[in-house]
Amino acid sequence: MSATYGRGAATTFQEDLQNSDCVLIMGSNMAEAHPVGFRFVVKARERGAKVIHVDPHFSRTSACATSYVPIRTGTDIVFLGAMINLVLQQERWFKEYVLHYTNATNIINDKYIDSADNEGIFSGFDTATQSYDIPAANWHYDGDPPPPASEVGEAMTTESWSKTSGANAGGHPQRDPTLSHPNCVLNILRRHYAQYTPALVAATCGCAEAEFLDVAEEFISNSGRERTGAIVYAVGWTQHSTGVQIIRTAAILQLLLGNTGRPGGGVMAMRGHASIQGSTDIPTLYNLLPGYIQQPTASEAHNTLSGYLDNEKVEKGYWANLPKFVISLLKAWFGAGATSENGFGFHWLPRVTGDHSQLVTFSEMAKGKVKGLFLMGQNPAMGAPNARLHREALTKLDWLVVRDFFLLESATFWKD
Repeated sequence: MSATYGRGAATTFQEDLQNSDCVLIMGSNMAEAHPVGFRFVVKARERGAKVIHVDPHFSRTSACATSYVPIRTGTDIVFLGAMINLVLQQERWFKEYVLHYTNATNIINDKYIDSADNEGIFSGFDTATQSYDIPAANWHYDGDPPPPASEVGEAMTTESWSKTSGANAGGHPQRDPTLSHPNCVLNILRRHYAQYTPALVAATCGCAEAEFLDVAEEFISNSGRERTGAIVYAVGWTQHSTGVQIIRTAAILQLLLGNTGRPGGGVMAMRGHASIQGSTDIPTLYNLLPGYIQQPTASEAHNTLSGYLDNEKVEKGYWANLPKFVISLLKAWFGAGATSENGFGFHWLPRVTGDHSQLVTFSEMAKGKVKGLFLMGQNPAMGAPNARLHREALTKLDWLVVRDFFLLESATFWKD
């Protein structure tokens, strides 16, 4: 989502789903996991919208859908990729929308090699490190200089690449509005997704070709100038090892069909009410301030507000507004105490000193380095990536407080 739209949250709000002409739900049991939001899907269905559930598990969402297609776990990319291929093959992409509001006409550097042309590996892959060398990968637009390696020698983030890309630093990427250039983004898409056929869907996903074609036709025909379709997903996508790529594929499909930024369209990420969504919005994630603003670190670069903004801001796009977001937040918190003379109270913010994410924290806990834990809005003894490790770690605590509506396994596990 962030790579496509500039930030990683949903592109719309749940109430807008009632305006959809077709709602495709994958990787989610929305009817049971998000019943309050699902009522807007029901409203759309009541006025004639199609509701499609593609999922390995038949659930109440499936029962409420107008059509249900079972697929094998982890095959979503093939299913969505074949939909993209059909859209491009049949020339059913929303031309005016795509040409004006996406980078489809931008030309990619001629040294770029797509995975479809290189046995599944994109250009820039370093076999020694088993990772991509971003500066040498030639993924940038034609006419733009390749981004330099980061100062710490690590893979560049989307934000740091944006700072150095010519397109974001005031330059203009080469474009071909006629789409005749072979390295137009749209033509690269055509070549890349040509391998995703209905036959491949049947062989990989396990559903019948006819079932896939019915879903594709319903969704494509309910998209375009007069109609919009929405895609809804949840942790049934994000918790895959390829979750990023699944979501990226869905976002590409929605751009091709003109289903982003219009009523009833978009990509709706349904997160956990008390965990993922709450932790990013409030936020309780250790590395975020409200609005997905990065928490300052205990580095010299973040000593002052000006240093922080110089290191984190980008020139164009949504995050070019970062200085406004940060200063507005500081004023909201500190009121009259936030002045330009004192950096709007930036020095009062706590600093991050390391990786305090869940798995790292529980690993440290298992070593006896964490003494106490307030546990709110999650259940690591049951729902964490490694429940055995998490339970072992919890036994090493001097004290544990679980605040929840129910007696979770994290509160009762030691009785076993």
